[in-house]
Amino acid sequence: MPTRKDAGPGESTSRPKDTGMESASRNAMTLGEIHDGGGVIEQASEVDIRKVAELSAFMHEKLVVYVHPGMTSGDLPVIVVTVNGTNQPIIRGRQQTIRRKYVESLARSRITNYEQATPDSSKPENIQMIPNSSPTYPFSVYEDPNRLGPAWLEAIMSQP
Repeated sequence: MPTRKDAGPGESTSRPKDTGMESASRNAMTLGEIHDGGGVIEQASEVDIRKVAELSAFMHEKLVVYVHPGMTSGDLPVIVVTVNGTNQPIIRGRQQTIRRKYVESLARSRITNYEQATPDSSKPENIQMIPNSSPTYPFSVYEDPNRLGPAWLEAIMSQP
């Protein structure tokens, strides 16, 4: 980049803009969001605009999370979480700073396996399917700036 001394006409002498691709915050890394280019404006009535603004601010708070490495062969080292058309790449096995809305998406992403059980072996047609759900991408939250955050996450994780 040219310095002030050797900058020609029309060339910038400012420092390069921080892209947010990697910034140090207590050993946490940040990968920037990937937008689809177009934003959507949500309409809200005058009565609930304050609640909508508070929820939006809450969901855009930044948390430090750790998505555990995959345990099976073929697990991707980078996962991409999408919320309302905006992608957030997350590298497994590293602390990263991401917005709460992506943490909600991680928390709601589950894999459900079913075990077949036959309580009465004389009637094999009466098969019971017993669900067993686990997180698709197990993760831990290391930093949450909001005192309501842990209760919020616990409420999401306890939902079926």
